Amino acid sequence: MNDQHISGKWVGAYTYGEEYDEPVRGKTVSFEMELTVVNGLLKGACTDAEAAAHFQQPATIEGSVHDNSISFIKQYPHYWQHEKGGPRFLPKLPSQKVCYSGKFIDGRFEGEWEIITTLSGAQGEPVLYKGFGRWFMTRAISDF
Repeated sequence: MNDQHISGKWVGAYTYGEEYDEPVRGKTVSFEMELTVVNGLLKGACTDAEAAAHFQQPATIEGSVHDNSISFIKQYPHYWQHEKGGPRFLPKLPSQKVCYSGKFIDGRFEGEWEIITTLSGAQGEPVLYKGFGRWFMTRAISDF
């Protein structure tokens, strides 16, 4: 797999894992990515159906591709988190890092994602929240 094969437009979806509360648990969200790969280093932008209404710009993508493996970090323009009462947006805080990893299998990339959020508890102690899920993406048809 070479840089030119990966550079371009991709479409896919991510799915929230079982540790999320309803109605997010198991929810699948479509996305589009525009990627550029040079010497295995990956950069790009991602717009997903869930975040598009809340952000004026796409999430950034940075990572790498080696053989049939891909790993990248997605960061939104600022902090947002799913909570029991719904999504929480805090424009003054930086985005968490959503870590994606996967393999190229049967004509598409697929794998897992993880997000770790660190907040301060009632006594100022750090509280970690972890979220997990699955994802996939295929080359956009118009990009062949």
